[in-house]
Amino acid sequence: MYLEIYNLVQKKTRIVGCLLVLFASACVWADGTPDVPLVHPIYAVLDRFAARGQIRMPNMRPLSRMQIADRLKDVLGAESVLSQTERGVLDRYGAEFAWELEVLGHDKRAQTGWLQGDPFWTWRDSVVAVVVDPFFRQQVIAHRGDGFVSETVSQTYIGGILRGQFHGLGFRLRHFEAREWSTEQRQKQADVLASPVESVQLKGQSTDFREGVFQLAWGNGWLRLDVGKGAVDWGPGRTGNLLLTNHAPTYGMFRLQTGYKKVRYTHLAGSLQAREGLYDTTRRVVDNDHVRIFLRKKRLAAHRLEVDFSKVTVGVHESVIYGDRGFEPLYVMPVTFFVAVQNHLENRDNLAMGIDASWRPAYGVELYGAWFFDDLAKLSPSAFSNKFGLQAGLFWVDPLGVNDVDVRAEYVRLEPFVYSHNFAINTYENYAALLGHSLGPNADLWHLKVTHRLSASMTLSALFERERQGENFTETDGTLVNVGGDAQLGRRPSDPTVRRFMTGDVELRTRLGLQMRVEPIRDWAIQAAYRRIQGSQVPVLSGGRGDTVGHEWTATVDVNFY
Repeated sequence: MYLEIYNLVQKKTRIVGCLLVLFASACVWADGTPDVPLVHPIYAVLDRFAARGQIRMPNMRPLSRMQIADRLKDVLGAESVLSQTERGVLDRYGAEFAWELEVLGHDKRAQTGWLQGDPFWTWRDSVVAVVVDPFFRQQVIAHRGDGFVSETVSQTYIGGILRGQFHGLGFRLRHFEAREWSTEQRQKQADVLASPVESVQLKGQSTDFREGVFQLAWGNGWLRLDVGKGAVDWGPGRTGNLLLTNHAPTYGMFRLQTGYKKVRYTHLAGSLQAREGLYDTTRRVVDNDHVRIFLRKKRLAAHRLEVDFSKVTVGVHESVIYGDRGFEPLYVMPVTFFVAVQNHLENRDNLAMGIDASWRPAYGVELYGAWFFDDLAKLSPSAFSNKFGLQAGLFWVDPLGVNDVDVRAEYVRLEPFVYSHNFAINTYENYAALLGHSLGPNADLWHLKVTHRLSASMTLSALFERERQGENFTETDGTLVNVGGDAQLGRRPSDPTVRRFMTGDVELRTRLGLQMRVEPIRDWAIQAAYRRIQGSQVPVLSGGRGDTVGHEWTATVDVNFY
């Protein structure tokens, strides 16, 4: 009898255990958690383990909190192969994502209080979970040398973050108010060092600006939908990606995500802001003796398909910028080919497409590349509208057996007129910042960065960059020669019908940098950085062009700055 009771208890225990596992699995797929911001340091941490083959990291970012926790769980389950520093880092993030890890069946990390990095305020029951955190940055920048306007700049950001879940709906809101003060006058937005920013209020030596981002997310077993204001980063590059990256101000979007096994698909429709000066001349309102003008409408649509193979991830994507009208139904549809739709709509929009791949040929080594096509003309390789961009990179973790070190080398080349368009409203930008790689057209970049984690709370990095830019120039008679060096100036009817890479006024900049980051409390960081920028044939303050050397010192204190 006792044996029968024991066997029955064991059987029921196994059944309950299986149900808990199934429930946890369902929670992973029914993912209504909000996204982890693109600038969060957890992505760089997980990239290391992905290069070793311990986890798979998609090249469609941001990831949700549950997706991040799922990968943390896999890494935390293999602590025997981790260095002491890596264990310390994972302990910190294990606590930050403790709620999600608990849902996934991983032991919940002990909470240690707000002064150790836990949220400022939390509430959680069976229906709702809410987290409130402060958002803060104080940064001081000193520019010296003939490569800069010599000035000292202070930037202060103060705000807050609210995130959580309610009945399966995930939400995140972040808002800040900011002020930049300089020893020099601010005459225009281009003088402001803070980036990215939307609109600014220039007040002499001070500049005020603000930003709010938000997201409402829902998911079931096969579909995830979200709406809000944010940014995405598609591709394997880490200096920026060619199609979409997060260097521009955030924008409103609706996004659909789905997947099956090793296949992932994302589609988004977004609303962009035209840059200053692109006004709708058909709309002008006089109200209360005030003249009101409106910027022209501008929209974005994009989708990406990504497939994992054994050691390779391949992604293909399309995007289109269109203006002077509302949302185009044929672009909003999640299952379509933009190249065909644009042809149907009389080829008046800015179409871009690309393909990229990342390959892990050996433990701790990742190779990646991307090819970008801007306004591709079918069967006409030499057509002026065929504008290309290339990107190639290497990521090497623990090189030559040196623990807690990683090396990233990357090369980017963008042909003349990339991101530009015949119609200014279709320029590949939000406000006045490029949606793709910030390098811009008619340029190339060599990038090398070495990072060493000295401990779980201290990181040292060294940087080398060599950048060339072929700029448009003005003839002695005042005529502007357009060589394709400015994305905001597409080819005009009077411009040549051929283009050559790196023509115009070629500027060369070489950057050397060092940065120390200390994180005494999780998500509270103190940083000190130095950069030396040497320029050749760059604009000089006295007029004309020449050689310069500039020095930049930066000191920063961040609290939840992501």
